[in-house]
Amino acid sequence: MDILVTEELLNVLMIGSTFSIVLMSIIQKIKKFNLIKSDAHIFIVNFLLSFSIGSLFAYNFYNLNIIFSLWVGFFSFVGSPLIYHLLKGQNIINYKPHSLDEKEKIGIVVPLENKIRREGEVDDLIRK
Repeated sequence: MDILVTEELLNVLMIGSTFSIVLMSIIQKIKKFNLIKSDAHIFIVNFLLSFSIGSLFAYNFYNLNIIFSLWVGFFSFVGSPLIYHLLKGQNIINYKPHSLDEKEKIGIVVPLENKIRREGEVDDLIRK
């Protein structure tokens, strides 16, 4: 089994998956630009960024040769959309707690006996 899964392959996969997380957040920021209008544009941006920045990332920070750096770019190109769809499917991206939804719909109800009054102030209801 060590012949099929070498130490270099594990290192490249680990670096590629690490960079995929960074690449996913960069692409999410780029999606907000008006130039990105379709999935084809996102595909092209993902391809260019994963191979250019991903290869430079691996080459500079992990001292990999250019061939292994290109493999890191490839694995980040494949891994970034996969990680995005997995997180979106689990509602981690665009997550909004239920407690915020309930407060916006209902509002906060404070009982009258908990009302903060100035010293000597009496409510109209108490006088009647």
